[in-house]
Amino acid sequence: MFEQSSLLDFHYNMVIHLFLIVAAASSTNGLTLFPNLHPRETVTTPGLTKSGFTAIFLDTFTGTVGTLPSSSNWLFDLGTSYPGGPAKWGNAESEIYTNASTNIQITRQNTLTITPRLSRGVWTSARIETVRSDFAAAAGSQLYVEARIKLGNAAASQQQGIWPAFWALGSSFRGNYTNWPAASEWDFLEAVNGGSTMYSTIHCGVAPGGPCNEYNGIGSGGVAFSRGAFHTVGFLVDRSMCGAGSTSTWVNETLNWYLDGTKVFTVSGQQVGDEKTWTALAHNGHFLLLNVAVGGNWPGAPNSKTIDGLTVAMEIDYVGVWKPT
Repeated sequence: MFEQSSLLDFHYNMVIHLFLIVAAASSTNGLTLFPNLHPRETVTTPGLTKSGFTAIFLDTFTGTVGTLPSSSNWLFDLGTSYPGGPAKWGNAESEIYTNASTNIQITRQNTLTITPRLSRGVWTSARIETVRSDFAAAAGSQLYVEARIKLGNAAASQQQGIWPAFWALGSSFRGNYTNWPAASEWDFLEAVNGGSTMYSTIHCGVAPGGPCNEYNGIGSGGVAFSRGAFHTVGFLVDRSMCGAGSTSTWVNETLNWYLDGTKVFTVSGQQVGDEKTWTALAHNGHFLLLNVAVGGNWPGAPNSKTIDGLTVAMEIDYVGVWKPT
């Protein structure tokens, strides 16, 4: 989800950001500005209890309808770059990220929606990251991350440039914003241009080239992912074989991706082949991110057929992190 680029003045971003919040409030493309007038619906969420695991982070988005996700759990990324970071989020993206309810809000269904909006020729969307950046598996243990996600089912011809993602960055990136890919990145779910394919990738080491073949990363090549329905997207850091007294080493540790409970991709320390790089990937803390980008080096720019609104949004039922009990 991230790639190095040139720098952009952060203060300029904030001026644009404030302007767009005003513009979004005046042109909502049909989104209700008073969602609390609607009755709350109750949805039963499966899978929050994991046998043998205890939740160390869990957000089921049960706040007041129409409000933002909890500031105790989430930080907002605003504008078009981190302070002092690469311009256009390092990916030549088109959107400006805001914290406006037109772009992100809790719904009547106890879910969170992130919705790209087009107003007066300018795209806005939302990107959030966990306050916590210490999600890591200890030696001899595991870490499991999971979210239940639904992607918008507008026709692919209407989703050119739409790029939803659920992912993570290494904790050393926070406050630095220039040490990618060395800080490491886990991409749990990425999908582009309305396609029915989930891409899972790691980024690490140096760029270009390096142990993770940057800028491409090491990826799954994609697995089928139907739109308009919820799916569980899981990720397991497995260091269980390297506990005290074990003869196993970092090369035996693995990163594992799951879709609806089925393992779809694995990367091992041996495959990465560099211990320092693997330490950043599999041992160090990470923070989680959710966003819907518009445009970028991978999907390409939106075009005249690209639509905004809920049919190109990402809806999240829950996000959780578990450790063995």
